Amino acid sequence: MSKTRLVIRSALLAALLLVALWPDAAARAQEFRPYPSPKVTVDQWQKYLLEVRSRHEASAEIYKDKNVVVFSDPVTRTFYIFTTKDNPAHPAWITRQIVEEGGKVNVRQIGYFAGAQEPFDRMFSEYLELNEQLKHEVEQRNQ
Repeated sequence: MSKTRLVIRSALLAALLLVALWPDAAARAQEFRPYPSPKVTVDQWQKYLLEVRSRHEASAEIYKDKNVVVFSDPVTRTFYIFTTKDNPAHPAWITRQIVEEGGKVNVRQIGYFAGAQEPFDRMFSEYLELNEQLKHEVEQRNQ
């Protein structure tokens, strides 16, 4: 086999391998919106917590004053905030992702709860306020 054919064959094999692995990599990405409704079961809450923990365990930060544990993914700039048992909204979680839209920083936020809705709504609103503060701070720095 000529050297040129060997190089082409190697390149084709590498491309095929990349194509074969690409869907697998996408399948491993953490789903931002795993359920269609914010009301979930305790089993769904537990399942998602286990999925996030298995992918992002090394990033876990416990905030005892807020009764949450936060996992982060720096590649996607996503934060997963799970309540702990002493949080009034427990069991619940909020996912926040920092994105750039039209040259401005924005925060996508979604949340799910398996407990009472009222404490979850309060928690969700608190994070919406934090998102606005973050966007304001970034705008001030960029001026």
